[in-house]
Amino acid sequence: MGQIAIFLLVTFAWSWGLWAAPVLVHMGIQIPDALQGIAEGAGSSAAWGPLVGAIVTAWLSGGVGALGQLLRRGVQFGFAARWYLAIFAIFPVILIVSWAIGSFGAGSSLPLPAFDAPFVLPIVFFSILFLGGPLQEEFGWRGTLLDPLQARFGALAASLITGAVWAVWHLPLFHFPNDTPYYDRPFWGLLVTTMLISVLFTWIYNNTGRSIAAMLLFHTMFNFSHYLFPTLGDDLAGLSLFAMQGGAAVIVVLMFGAKRLVREPKL
Repeated sequence: MGQIAIFLLVTFAWSWGLWAAPVLVHMGIQIPDALQGIAEGAGSSAAWGPLVGAIVTAWLSGGVGALGQLLRRGVQFGFAARWYLAIFAIFPVILIVSWAIGSFGAGSSLPLPAFDAPFVLPIVFFSILFLGGPLQEEFGWRGTLLDPLQARFGALAASLITGAVWAVWHLPLFHFPNDTPYYDRPFWGLLVTTMLISVLFTWIYNNTGRSIAAMLLFHTMFNFSHYLFPTLGDDLAGLSLFAMQGGAAVIVVLMFGAKRLVREPKL
């Protein structure tokens, strides 16, 4: 069984298996009492599926050495300063502009409740990093799945495939209550978003020496920017967000090339 198949099998079995209980409860289907505890606590445990899949895949493919190499990429911070600028600026700029457009269309500023208590924002940032998606997912999507797809299909196609898998993995979250705004919208919105931003993720990943640390920070900034500027509750702001993400992806592809998303050195 290939690495891609192992990773997807373990990841989806872990996450969807744990999410199945709360989905069934929300649908009004009776489940055994023994599963009630799983249903109540499955959300946080299920989210670790991509990391579990990445660890299992690395271990089976290369043992301790491969696993150690994977984990070391999670602390690989020695890349150029310009990529730190991209990591920390791209999503805030996109979300601020989308929020501003939505506010202009609404005739008044859209609410920004996160800024009511700015002193907690650093805590929120690190909570997102460690418990809100990046740590649970990026060793999987970029650290394990993306590279073999790039080897087969090139950077652009691999990005779109990874983005689609990323979205489908979230599908059970649309079927039971949670407090994340992404899942109050139709699934296609998340699908389009993950496919578009995956191009940006691959671009930074390939230009930082395949750094998973860069992906952890970039994913955190995506979620954190949505926390600061919750545009998805407004139709105009949400459409602006899609347009800007699409525009950013197109610019990256045109400037860096679809094959590797890395600017080739001039001869």
